[in-house]
Amino acid sequence: MDAKRSPLRATIVRPDPALPIQPFDLAMKVLLTTEAAGGAISLVMGCHEPGEGPPDRIHFNREEMFFVVEGIYELTAGDQTSTVGVGTMVLIPRNTEHHFRNVGDTTARILDWSLPDGQDRYFKAICDLAAGDGFNCAQVMEMGEPLDAYFPAVH
Repeated sequence: MDAKRSPLRATIVRPDPALPIQPFDLAMKVLLTTEAAGGAISLVMGCHEPGEGPPDRIHFNREEMFFVVEGIYELTAGDQTSTVGVGTMVLIPRNTEHHFRNVGDTTARILDWSLPDGQDRYFKAICDLAAGDGFNCAQVMEMGEPLDAYFPAVH
């Protein structure tokens, strides 16, 4: 058998040592970085208190997948809105406006895959910007374009 070896190496990431970040004051952990996956994918776990969730957004160059690990979310993808719980998987094709928020009364957790890579880089860049002199909406929008994060409500 003449199988080609992947340029990637096997990676096991436990949640405790995963990189904690807090973009937009939302608790997250980077479980799989763009670099570790050779640019193919990135994976973050979001932790949301009741009422929390990111704003509406669109990605033009990547698909995104969510998997609910804990809690109850209201999730909108395109023209579909559903209240979803543990075990629910959602595929968000590129060019689809989407958002979610924790509608339960306990902490909720969601896994967020980006295909291809990059979502982890965007969240880290937001954290770096906030760690400086803070940031404003214009800076977030300017940074979002090259990192494929578009927020329609701001435009």
